[in-house]
Amino acid sequence: MERIKLGIIGLGLAWERLHAPALERLKEKFEIVAVCDSNAEKAASTSRYLDLPAAYDDYKEMLGRPDIEAVLSLVPIAGNFETAAAVMRSGKHLVAEKPFASSPDAARELIALQKKTGVKVMVAENVRYEDETVLIKNLLTAGQIGTPVYFTDNHVVDYLEDSAQGGFGQTDWRQHPEYAGGVIMDSGVHHMARMRYLFGDVRSVFAHGYPSSEDFSPYSAINAMMGFGENITGHYSFFLSGKESQAPLSGLRIFGTQGEIYLEESACGFVNISYKDDRPPVAISYTPGQGYCRELDNFHAALRLGAEIESTPQKAVGDIETVFALMESARTGEVVRPTQTETISTAYVMPKTTRTRRPRVTV
Repeated sequence: MERIKLGIIGLGLAWERLHAPALERLKEKFEIVAVCDSNAEKAASTSRYLDLPAAYDDYKEMLGRPDIEAVLSLVPIAGNFETAAAVMRSGKHLVAEKPFASSPDAARELIALQKKTGVKVMVAENVRYEDETVLIKNLLTAGQIGTPVYFTDNHVVDYLEDSAQGGFGQTDWRQHPEYAGGVIMDSGVHHMARMRYLFGDVRSVFAHGYPSSEDFSPYSAINAMMGFGENITGHYSFFLSGKESQAPLSGLRIFGTQGEIYLEESACGFVNISYKDDRPPVAISYTPGQGYCRELDNFHAALRLGAEIESTPQKAVGDIETVFALMESARTGEVVRPTQTETISTAYVMPKTTRTRRPRVTV
């Protein structure tokens, strides 16, 4: 099957650690023909490594090449809107890193532009393609625990330590974000995407946050009661300054009328099911970290076989709306519906607190 001739914009950590390995595995489906980064030296070295004739530090120049059929955009969140808009206006198909834009209004504007240009767009939200997410969705659909009623979804990370140890948070644009929400947007949008994939659209959010003194997030902890669809309700929590010291981790627990589904963490390799009757518990294995390959495989099938894209811009808007609803509820202390985000300021005001600005680190 004909390969997609692909241009890459942005050669940072997401490229190096996530998308480059995935494209290497899918080299029978994708041919990288051009790369671009604002760091000209990085663009040149990557171009040499891939044995390409040219490198670019201006993506608008690269988009003028007629041999590029599609573009993978991996720029910092603050640049997602401008880059995605330029790609679509050039008439090229697009895989855009999450979040699709840094606000609901901006994301809706990109959707309008997609309709106008007619290009295909995928938002690279890998959690919609990860084995464990799809497995849990299939178990819920098959009624393995009866009717799902309640869930807890707990995320704990020491963001400063993780950043110091080479995590994604080491980058300057994440340490000092120029977009609403900081880590609550960057990581939280993954959490919202998984919950919405499993439970459907969010009905309402009631959140409380503990203000942070760091630039990278308005809150060091945020906790919310969330309602989905007609009946499912649950608790979501995200703590950025600690570690779970006891096993098993809290993780994701989904309680139904006939049992429970439990995922300790994405990398654990097992989804556990327990039942209220005398059936023995079951542990179903899966392979972690497959989402980046699966999303690109879906994009290739969409362009070559007319397949439906799973992670659409429309779904991505819902994820962003839910993050904004979470932050707005924490700020106001009121119940917020994600559809109300049209009235939420896109210039989210950080809580008033004494903030410690740590030295900038260039990566």
